[in-house]
Amino acid sequence: MKTPLIAISALLLAGCESSTVNIPLTADQATILSVQLANEKANSLYHRQPFESKQPAQFENGRWIWIGSQGVGILDYQATVELAANGSTNSVDVRLTDDALHPQMVVPDDGSGKKSLPPYFQK
Repeated sequence: MKTPLIAISALLLAGCESSTVNIPLTADQATILSVQLANEKANSLYHRQPFESKQPAQFENGRWIWIGSQGVGILDYQATVELAANGSTNSVDVRLTDDALHPQMVVPDDGSGKKSLPPYFQK
């Protein structure tokens, strides 16, 4: 009685393992995914989606790297996205800086009540 149950369980587990296929991304797919992830992060931090797929993702050392920057007014949004070859996310880093005349990192509000933005960004 136990032998058929063990055999069925083994087959089910083998079927589950074979369904997770690691198919590498193409450069276009990696670029599109990177831009989407960068815009999602920028939207959650700064309520903007500034990035476009102007630069293609580059495959370096077994991973995809996409670097994008976009100026909006006096602000510059910069993003670096690293993906595994199959598209799983390794890291998404989005930063906001003000213009070159006042180079200063702008930190998103963390809800602590402390104002870390320069006075000209505060409401």
